[in-house]
Amino acid sequence: MAASNEDSEKTKPLKVSEKLFYGIGDISNGLAVSSMSVWYLYYLTDVAGLGAAMAGIAVTIGRLWDAVTDPLMGWITDHTKSRWGKRLPYLLFGAIPYALAYFSLWVVPEFESSWATFFYVTISLLLFNTCLTVVFVPYTSLTAAITNDYDERTSITGFRMVCSQVAFLIGAAVPPAIVHWSVKTRGDGNLDAYFGSWAQTAREGHLIAAALFAIIMVASIWTTFKGTTERCFETANTEDKPKHTPLSYAGAIIRALKSNKPFAISVSILLLSNCAATLAAANLPYYLEYILGITTDSSSIVFVLFLTAILSVPFWVYLARRFGKAETYRLAMLGYIAVFCFMPFFTASLGNGIYPVSMLIGFFHAAALTIPWAIVPDVVEYDELQTGERREGLFYGGTTFSYKAATGIAFLISTLLLEFSGYTANQAQTPSALAAIRILIGPAPAIFLICAAALALRYPLTASKHKEILSALAEKKAAR
Repeated sequence: MAASNEDSEKTKPLKVSEKLFYGIGDISNGLAVSSMSVWYLYYLTDVAGLGAAMAGIAVTIGRLWDAVTDPLMGWITDHTKSRWGKRLPYLLFGAIPYALAYFSLWVVPEFESSWATFFYVTISLLLFNTCLTVVFVPYTSLTAAITNDYDERTSITGFRMVCSQVAFLIGAAVPPAIVHWSVKTRGDGNLDAYFGSWAQTAREGHLIAAALFAIIMVASIWTTFKGTTERCFETANTEDKPKHTPLSYAGAIIRALKSNKPFAISVSILLLSNCAATLAAANLPYYLEYILGITTDSSSIVFVLFLTAILSVPFWVYLARRFGKAETYRLAMLGYIAVFCFMPFFTASLGNGIYPVSMLIGFFHAAALTIPWAIVPDVVEYDELQTGERREGLFYGGTTFSYKAATGIAFLISTLLLEFSGYTANQAQTPSALAAIRILIGPAPAIFLICAAALALRYPLTASKHKEILSALAEKKAAR
């Protein structure tokens, strides 16, 4: 739990327990991201009654706010000093606000005005994104602060992604099951007094799911705080480091994108991968209901998808360690693209054939999430060799903004296309609206993945190159 300055710990193999404790922390993010990616747009349009365009604008405003908070949080963590280290204090103190902000997203009051609903949702998203930044930037930057070993980083990212995918499964599959229980099977009038006008409705179900997830989120974050140790990988004397401000950090991120090729490529791959994944996830409820005619089995379909993703993570970790991260990513994306290209042509006649399709999506989805995050920490040492500074917070501030911006981009594309195609909630859809859903579940994600795979061809940091960088850093330190 406390930060360590022991040189011997820099390359010491990590215990399986510490890898697991680190991975458990991403359960909080997995629950939030999956439930929001898959169900939040549907919740806003079909439960809260907000128009698709207004819902998209609210989400986009929340993500634009990240352009301010992510670099700021990167600066704050890089300049933090505490007995726990630079990153861990924010996990301890940020967990509860983060969970409460998440809960507020799923209890949208029944306002008479659409504008009142819009403002509530927008403010809640601003609060949530701020709290997410406070926890998620420090959490992700721990990957570079726990170990500087190339393969160990792939390993701990694998642990993290297994935990994340378990949370993704729960976050995507449990809410509709709870909503179905609330609306169709609860039948216990004794609970009605606690929920008022929301009793035995979809609103009640989402409230219960959000409360349950909020408790789990706090527990997972505190588990990482308790079970992991920051290690110090400084190369330059503190007094020799240039002074930075939050504004200069934002500028430094922009300069790094221009001058640091590995960073620019890794950020772009992460952005494009998550744009594709979010487009598919956000439009999955519409696709299942209006294209395939599935209204009762959505939980089981999502369960199969994410269970397959969980089981696939070790396979992709092995391939990445055996053949290289960028090479494995390109191979996986070719398969993912092929699946997306077939999605628009399926109809209600597919029937149970949706389950093997879900397995294929989950298989390639695991690689799309795992490998980009395993690439990012290696950029820290590359920059350190060039600048003499170790700036995990700066790079993860930029990276997490890219990751979260993908949600805003995907939601905005989805909502605008749905709005302009004539989508109307809870009704039979027009041919133009059905065409829009098909585009959003197939060609649109495929285009993003094609661009990401092409970028991976240009990524320069192989395992051997990273070892050369670590050796050069060791020589510079020994020469001081």
